[in-house]
Amino acid sequence: MKTDVEKILEAVSVTAELTGADLSENAKAAMVEELLPFGVGKSLDALNRCRRELTGRLTLAAILQRLDTGLPSADEAFGLLAEGWRNEALTVVVPEIAMQAAGMGAFGLFQAGDKTGARMAFREAYVRLAADVREARWTASAGSDREQRTRAVEAAVRDGRLDAHRAAAYLPSEAAEARLRLENRPLLPHEIEAGRAHSARLLALLADKIGRMQ
Repeated sequence: MKTDVEKILEAVSVTAELTGADLSENAKAAMVEELLPFGVGKSLDALNRCRRELTGRLTLAAILQRLDTGLPSADEAFGLLAEGWRNEALTVVVPEIAMQAAGMGAFGLFQAGDKTGARMAFREAYVRLAADVREARWTASAGSDREQRTRAVEAAVRDGRLDAHRAAAYLPSEAAEARLRLENRPLLPHEIEAGRAHSARLLALLADKIGRMQ
């Protein structure tokens, strides 16, 4: 039975030959080393896409661009964030690197009214950050509409983007939030616990709902 290294190496060799890339053994080994952390399945899928799509020689960058890490495209991620920027009531669930990319100039440009410049700056930063991502990690940009926030978080849990532990941080505790706004003070320990209990109840209801759907 072939090892993972042998399977990926064979696929790299075949793809290189089909795309007219004369790779040395050291170059192939370097590609395999880069691909191994992604696993055999994702690596072979990316190489299959290279065979179908490339019109030039095989490169490591071409393979990495075709790896399925679960990330949306840069334009899709920007669209999600921009929707939240335009409407502060909305909660949007986005990859963590989208939030990072937004902070590299895109958000400032958007606020200044330069939507085209914001999109371009975001795309450049997002693509650069995505090159180092092995698997997408998601986060939520919380809006002021509590009901919509709960629906967005529940949908993210159902889609496998947020686990229950991470989701609990975004589920609202209405009473605690109301006191915080009115009194303009940090939450006390017992209030934090009350918020956690409220979130736990919401998560239990969500888990039960998902269980009945399956």
